[in-house]
Amino acid sequence: MYRITRALSVGRFATPERAADLLVAGVTHVLNVSHAPSQVTSGDAAFRGVAWFPLEDFRRIDEAEIMPILDALHVMASEPGAHVYVHCVAGHLRSPTVIWLYLVACGLDPAAARDVIEERSPDAAPGARRLVGPGMILHVQRHGLANYFPHPRREEVLVPFGPT
Repeated sequence: MYRITRALSVGRFATPERAADLLVAGVTHVLNVSHAPSQVTSGDAAFRGVAWFPLEDFRRIDEAEIMPILDALHVMASEPGAHVYVHCVAGHLRSPTVIWLYLVACGLDPAAARDVIEERSPDAAPGARRLVGPGMILHVQRHGLANYFPHPRREEVLVPFGPT
C-alpha cells in the first residue's frame, strides 16, 4: 500500500489476506477498479464501505464511466476520518489514474497531482494515455467544480502524505 494523502492510498488487489494489514494502516473504505469483484466486504472486516467499478486495463476510460467512480470516491473520502484504499490488480495503472483524476477534479494541477502520486507510489503510471483520452481533464475539472467544492476534508484529501 502506498499512502498518497492522509485520506487516499493506492495499491494491489485487496485480498482477505491483505485486509488485516489495510485495517492496521487505518483504511476505512475500499474502492476496487479492477476487472475482478471485491474479495473484502464492509461490515465483517470493519471497513465502512467497499465499492467495485470494473475498469479494463487496455481501454480508454469513457467520460460517462469515470463520473460514478469519482463520485463514489468523493463520498468515501468526504466522510470524517476516512482513509480510502483504491486498488486494481497491481496498483500501477487504473487505481493511480482514478486517484489522479479525483485530485484533478478537486482542483489540483494535473502535473502536480501526477508528481504527488508518482513520488509516493514508484511503479504508478497515473493518467496513462491508453486510459485517459483528450478532453478527460477538462471534463473532470468541470464535474469537480460543480460537485466537490468546497471539499469538506480539503487538507486530508489534497495534501501529500509525509516526506517523499
